[in-house]
Amino acid sequence: MPVPDCLKGLLAPWADAQCTSYDFGMIISQVLSTPDYQIHATLFNFMRPVTLYPCRDTPTIALQYIKQGRIISRLGGAEEVVLDPSRYNLFHIAAGRHSSQPQEGLSESLRIEFAPAWLQELLSAHPQLQKMLDMLHGQHKTGELLAPAKMTGKVRNIIREIYQCKKTGPSLYLEMKAHIYSLLSAYDEELTSANDLENIHASKTEKIVMAVKQYISGYPHIHECSLENLSRKFYISPSALKQHFKKHYQVSLGDFVQQQCLLKAEELLLLGIDTIRDISQQLGYTDVSNFSRAFRNHTGWSPNEVKLHPERFRRRSER
Repeated sequence: MPVPDCLKGLLAPWADAQCTSYDFGMIISQVLSTPDYQIHATLFNFMRPVTLYPCRDTPTIALQYIKQGRIISRLGGAEEVVLDPSRYNLFHIAAGRHSSQPQEGLSESLRIEFAPAWLQELLSAHPQLQKMLDMLHGQHKTGELLAPAKMTGKVRNIIREIYQCKKTGPSLYLEMKAHIYSLLSAYDEELTSANDLENIHASKTEKIVMAVKQYISGYPHIHECSLENLSRKFYISPSALKQHFKKHYQVSLGDFVQQQCLLKAEELLLLGIDTIRDISQQLGYTDVSNFSRAFRNHTGWSPNEVKLHPERFRRRSER
């Protein structure tokens, strides 16, 4: 059946869409298949939660993202996992039957599967990824899953570029390979950072302060990363957080939050996708003029100048 007009705007331009209707709703699937990888973009528009039982003939390793909605999944005999837009996963998917339960409403899933030969090629070129793959295989043998990675603005932007890519032929194939490697590297960085924090020898307060810094770097937001909000989130008094953060990093927490917000603003402006107003709101600035003033004080450029002359700004930043 044809894709409903109201959902066509959610489709990627690089693959045909197959729309199937059921009594509980519809599933719209797109697949980009190459010798090195497969990208599966799937829309679930359900009137009620329904459990699906996909089967695989061969095992694979896959990155799994949820753009919107919520899906409860169980891979073979592994533990149940809730997939949502706040995090993403690297899975070892065994051959056999699995279960997936998209919840009522609209859910969007993006799954990227790696061909074994290309995965080996990646490991040869980037040996730092081997430890992550060893951990994945080790967890799989015990029926456990690797911890999910927190969704960041950087990863969201890569996924958005995947969905919006309009290239064709070899150019599409190569651009997707670059995006996939970036996503795999982002997961590895998150996993390594979490393990380093867990294994470091430090006092409880020091570990909290390090976790706060890591959180701000991943989720910069002027208001959500306020002293009061962070102290509540990490169960530490505002005065202790303020004092120990400054002691450890020689910068006040408020200044660090603003630095991270403006660095993220640079990244988003250079992508050239969102408006200045949207970027300011993403980072918690309720007044665009305040955001523009802070950005100019930080970089010497206005946000509009960066959007108009991104290459000049990049060259200036690289000096």
